[in-house]
Amino acid sequence: MSENDTDRPEPPFDPTLVEEMLRQLDRTVRAHQLYMHNNPTYLKALENLRSSFKPVWEQTPSLTIQVTESQLTWSGCVVREEPEKASDSLPWTFFKDGVRELTLTPGFEGEELEWLLDIIPRVRKSLDHEDDLLTMLWEQEFTHLTYRYVDVSNDSGLPLDSEATAGRWPVTPGDLRDSAVNAIDEARAEAAADANAAAGGGGDGALKQSPQTSGIVRMEDFDSTLYFLDAGEIEYLRREAQHEYASDLRRIVLDALFDIFELQGDILVRKEVAQNIEALTLHLLAGRQFANVAYLLGEIAVVLERARDVPNELRQKFAQLPDRLSEPHALSQLIEAMDEATMLPAREDLEGLFAQLRPAALGTVFLWLGRLRNAQLRPLLEGAADRLAQSNTADLVKLIGSDEPIVAHEAVKRSAALKSAAAVPSLAKVLIDGDRELRAAAVAALVEIGTAGALQGLERALDDTDRDVRLGAVRALAAKAYRPALARVTTMLKSRDLKDLDRTERVAVFELYGTLCGDGGVPYLDELLNPKGGLFSRKEDPDVRACAALALGRVATTKAQAALQKAAGEKDVIVRTAVNRALKGGAA
Repeated sequence: MSENDTDRPEPPFDPTLVEEMLRQLDRTVRAHQLYMHNNPTYLKALENLRSSFKPVWEQTPSLTIQVTESQLTWSGCVVREEPEKASDSLPWTFFKDGVRELTLTPGFEGEELEWLLDIIPRVRKSLDHEDDLLTMLWEQEFTHLTYRYVDVSNDSGLPLDSEATAGRWPVTPGDLRDSAVNAIDEARAEAAADANAAAGGGGDGALKQSPQTSGIVRMEDFDSTLYFLDAGEIEYLRREAQHEYASDLRRIVLDALFDIFELQGDILVRKEVAQNIEALTLHLLAGRQFANVAYLLGEIAVVLERARDVPNELRQKFAQLPDRLSEPHALSQLIEAMDEATMLPAREDLEGLFAQLRPAALGTVFLWLGRLRNAQLRPLLEGAADRLAQSNTADLVKLIGSDEPIVAHEAVKRSAALKSAAAVPSLAKVLIDGDRELRAAAVAALVEIGTAGALQGLERALDDTDRDVRLGAVRALAAKAYRPALARVTTMLKSRDLKDLDRTERVAVFELYGTLCGDGGVPYLDELLNPKGGLFSRKEDPDVRACAALALGRVATTKAQAALQKAAGEKDVIVRTAVNRALKGGAA
């Protein structure tokens, strides 16, 4: 054992816990590169990685790891060693971009862990002109991960540690803005002090108050009352500094690229711009810059309209960029990430992004409406579904026949809300081969549409095998007084299967018949209510006689009233109650 090892203090807890956590991190990064994010292998690796943090947090409230070219160390112990400076080496991935120390705190294993898992593969594949690790870390705004780094591009010869800075990216736009404003305030205060000194003791006296240092320019060397900025100019600089640092540089870069594409006629230049914009789209989506993505996709159509002499091949490729966001795989990943996020981007940003979705996205949006767990995201996705359905009726109708039950149900519901007559044939087909819930939804949709074709389609539901579907169709046809259904209803009424119906459905069928038949059906109903003997005698079937009375109440003509009056003195309480209600114009 070396003297250094003897003098080294014991670590606060077993280093194998940290080693296991880093081992699981490396495995999960590889799984992230190899598998889709919904793949069971990747999900299992992610679960194992999160579990490895638990024993660490039971021992310490924070974990600080030092980074060298080939090692990760903690409390003087090597917890990860990879001698090769390869692209898949975890220590080298951090070291080569300047990271020298990482500090993790509880909570990192949540959403921020997935951010890091996304960043590491991206930085390993990045080219020289693309963002480095520090830029990607800064953009994500971690709260449970801090780091010290060095400026690897520094040529001053200073030791590495002299450049190290704790925390996140050392300078942010907000910091720069505040520094600029503070500098203006300090300069103004200093100028005022100089002016007061000059007024009280003379300009020469003010210049002699402190010795000059060779090569240093001092405010005292100037007559501030003559040369310094006035209040209006200072305020102008303050406003411009605030405006400059509040501007979104990404939007400025996009505008510059679009201007180049529009104004430059060189085909090679335009191809390169198109490739850059495509790569920038993915970068902005990964960084959740949804407002800029919406702006980018919206500007493409404008630029293609204004640009001249763009080859058809390049025009089509450029125009297809917004369509890629609406492809099922890409859009599903995007919505899934939002659904799992603890905090959503600004509402207006998401509304702008969803406004760029194409008709191909309708099925994916319907599918996720049936899966969403994030209550904040639902109204935004509902709005996108409404917009797409209203402007793309043909696509909506196709989705009624989708093999995915959730999609089919949403399509039926939207067809009803839009009262789309174009959906009637597809809804009628659902009544033949759809599942029970979908058939019930189709009945409700046909009722809402209410056209002659929709009511004709409802007739098919009168023979449905499900009681609720049949009952919904019967009541809908009665409410609409759809007389063409009389022949089918008459067949139902005289069928032997009528006795198998429960009382509620039997009453509904009789009332539908009474609504449609008029005086032509009174003799048949009178014979049921006031039999002269035989099958429908008073003692044998009072329930059928009561239904006939209710049907006569729906006919509501003089002949119907006369038939009801014959049974006014009926002794059977069920029949008598039905007759009295029918005479009063009531219903069961």
